[in-house]
Amino acid sequence: MLTWMQHHKKYLVITIWISVIAFVGAGFAGWGAYDFNLNRSSSVAVVGDEKITFSEFNMRYNQIFGYYNQISNGALEKDEKLKENVENMALSSLIEDKLLLNFAKNLGLTSSENEILQELAHTPAFQNQNGDFDKSIYYELLRLNHISTKDYEQGLSNEVIINKLNQIFNLPQKEEEFKMLASSYFMRDSLSIEEIDFNQKDIKIDEGELKKVWEEHKEDFKTQRIYEISSYFLKPDEQNYDDKELQAFYNEDNSKYKDFNGKILSFEEAKDDVIKAYALNKLRNVANEKFLELKDGKIAFQKDLNITDNDVYYPLELLAKAKNGDILRPFEFAKGYNIIKLKQVNPARIKNFEEAKEEVLPIYLSEKAREILKQKAQNSLETFKGTNIGFFSRDSQRDSQKIDEKILNDSQFSYFLMNVFNSDENKSYVLLNDDKAILYKINAQKLMPNPEKIQQYKTMLEQNLKNLKANEIKQELVEKLKKEYPIKIYYKGKSS
Repeated sequence: MLTWMQHHKKYLVITIWISVIAFVGAGFAGWGAYDFNLNRSSSVAVVGDEKITFSEFNMRYNQIFGYYNQISNGALEKDEKLKENVENMALSSLIEDKLLLNFAKNLGLTSSENEILQELAHTPAFQNQNGDFDKSIYYELLRLNHISTKDYEQGLSNEVIINKLNQIFNLPQKEEEFKMLASSYFMRDSLSIEEIDFNQKDIKIDEGELKKVWEEHKEDFKTQRIYEISSYFLKPDEQNYDDKELQAFYNEDNSKYKDFNGKILSFEEAKDDVIKAYALNKLRNVANEKFLELKDGKIAFQKDLNITDNDVYYPLELLAKAKNGDILRPFEFAKGYNIIKLKQVNPARIKNFEEAKEEVLPIYLSEKAREILKQKAQNSLETFKGTNIGFFSRDSQRDSQKIDEKILNDSQFSYFLMNVFNSDENKSYVLLNDDKAILYKINAQKLMPNPEKIQQYKTMLEQNLKNLKANEIKQELVEKLKKEYPIKIYYKGKSS
């Protein structure tokens, strides 16, 4: 009976995954943590008529990585295999999104500008202390995370369309289904636990093994591609423009000046933005003249500098396609215009062992520590008795009277329970990090949940059941769409 219950607890993994996806889609978890340095002139993949851009892939990877790294107390930071799994998860989830997006657009579903503005206005990350949307916070957050407003708002547009499609997956719920889910979710296990520790300081570094780790991971340790360029920067004139000029410019296309409810701002309300746009508009003509003069050699570039793929405010896609000596057309840059000439590209190369040694060492120590810790935990299971800490359910909080914080802190305890309830083993261990594992044994189980608890979590359970049923239908649709829309994957992993 115990094994049967443990086996059926895996049913809940799907609902937990749905919650993860919902979390990932909602926030800014871990943005900007990793950059794969893909060739920005290409797409990660193409699904039907929809491209998966580098920006989308990087954002999705960081969101999923940030979530799992947080709940595993940083375990993903040093584990390259887990990072690769996150890459696959990110790519798979984006492919599914694009399949659904193709299907939704073929059905005629679209998004409006007002719907996108509403999504922005209701995003907590962009709100000030009063709960109001703050444009400066919005722009600054995107800037810090190297995301353009165009890319982010295109993502919101796609999300709006997919959300409309998701409405067809909503199915009525049956009482028996609800009871089964509640029983699975709130079953309680009586657990005995024991801590197993290991200190990385006890590892004797083997230079040969360290070099072997470098050989296995050397594609991950590369120098950055460097663009040697010359630049010519123009900034707008700081002058007082005549209101008549500004008013005429505003009247040409006042639809560009809207608040976040979609209402067109009056000239006075939009005046600061109008001045900036007008100054840039006048500067554009000057920049085009300077571009021709630079091409003809009549004037010289102002300075030479080196940039990398991290310098996202430069036209990296155009630079990737350019030849040595090409001069790129003026582009908006730092509230002005910039013109650049590509002198030379120094491609990324694999670092040799000595160059990469300090970066490889943490991976070696982590892999070695986990290998030793797993073996210690496995060997200890044979004689393990542990300390009985009582009954716990999936959502239980740590009881400081039974579990000292030195053994498991609150976040570690939540991670520990998640692994216990997602496993079908009665006796096993949970690896928390490189220096600690927790052995556990399930002594007994209680299946029937407390009615008060069911009532307390009724809304959450109903939502999980709704998501679970919708996900099953959606997955069936996705499998059919894979046969209908061609999928071309260009990204081969970080080592490619």
